[in-house]
Amino acid sequence: MAGDLPPAGRPRASLSRVAARLTTPFAYLAVLGGVQVALMWTLRAHVGIWVAAVSTAGVLALLGALLLVDGRWGLKLGAAGALGALTAIGPTLYALVERPRVGLTMEHDGLLQIESAVDRLLSGQSIYGVDWSNTPMARIVWDVTPGPNPALHHLAYFPLTVLVGVPLRFVTRALGLPFDYRVVLIGFAVVGLLAILALPIAADRRVMVITALFVSPLITLYLWSGRTDIEFLAVMLVSLALLSRGHPITAALALGIAVALKPFAVLAVPFLLLVLIIRWRARSSRKEVALSLAALALAPVVTILPFLLANPTAFWTDVVLYTSGGARDAYPIVGYGFGEFLYQVHLVAHRTDSAPFGIVQLLALIPVVWLTGRAFLQRPSLGRWMAGYALSLLAFTFFARFFNDNYVAVVITLLLCIRPLGDRRLEQAPAARSVRLAA
Repeated sequence: MAGDLPPAGRPRASLSRVAARLTTPFAYLAVLGGVQVALMWTLRAHVGIWVAAVSTAGVLALLGALLLVDGRWGLKLGAAGALGALTAIGPTLYALVERPRVGLTMEHDGLLQIESAVDRLLSGQSIYGVDWSNTPMARIVWDVTPGPNPALHHLAYFPLTVLVGVPLRFVTRALGLPFDYRVVLIGFAVVGLLAILALPIAADRRVMVITALFVSPLITLYLWSGRTDIEFLAVMLVSLALLSRGHPITAALALGIAVALKPFAVLAVPFLLLVLIIRWRARSSRKEVALSLAALALAPVVTILPFLLANPTAFWTDVVLYTSGGARDAYPIVGYGFGEFLYQVHLVAHRTDSAPFGIVQLLALIPVVWLTGRAFLQRPSLGRWMAGYALSLLAFTFFARFFNDNYVAVVITLLLCIRPLGDRRLEQAPAARSVRLAA
């Protein structure tokens, strides 16, 4: 009976209320922080018992403050920042301090490869087209495919990832101290925390973003072991903070640095361009657009071009063909995405086979960018910017040759940031000349 149906809009309102209850500082900290401290106790031999104990006390104290103390959000935000630093950086520091004594434990093979690449750069040697079999990286067990780790013959990282470690390695070498690249990652983590604090959103929302990135194992677990995702994420947050405060040129420069650190950041470029289009239509400033585009290109050109020109074949093979399946010993089909599905249903016979994942990625990415771009132009908010980027990254990585656990973690983390970023506008769309994509 029609009379038995709920009033129009009630289900949607109910869903909104449920979402609102699940996306609060207390809910974020209870769930993500709870999993974080549980994992720290599980890995206490690697992250330190005292670090786990103090982190547990910090999570409980902040939960109590969120539940029992009204207001005082400035104080709560400061406590969340300190807790984020503790749970993200504390275990990382413990692991790198203990490494000379206990040797390799939970270190990622990429960490060891980057450290060796830094040493090679300081010695004036090539880092692409190199055999890494005689480096510490070879000690890491590889059991995904028969034979040795294919990464022993390829460096998939962009040059800037290695270059940022050179100054620190120069200092440690001069002082006769051991070098651990995680010190560089700690520096980026600090930058990421400061970028969140600089976002022009309410303090309670910044608490949620800090929790999602730094009081959660989704990012920090991989930071502890030395994976580099925190680098591009931190600089992307800087770019977003600058963009939200009306500084498109420096925001473009920061995004260019993020691109030079990891190609995943390229997927944010369309949404930067949309902001520039909105600003140009409102102000007709060709100079701002030109300077922004130049700033965006600066870091990738300056850091990538010299290595590409020095040995085009080696660079292209290591960075592009190795990860896309175009090399004989390419990275295997593995992970939690479309590639693993094809392998499990035997549409791909071997993990080392080649398949046209690039075409599938493009077919998935185009409609996502189109739809999220239209939504962003209708309301150019921080939340919609992040939604567009996160969903684009999901489409690109899920349908790639491999969708690793840390990629899954990055995507989930960015999705968790959408609601806290909210409706704060990046740029007011001009009323008389609103920008719309063609229907």
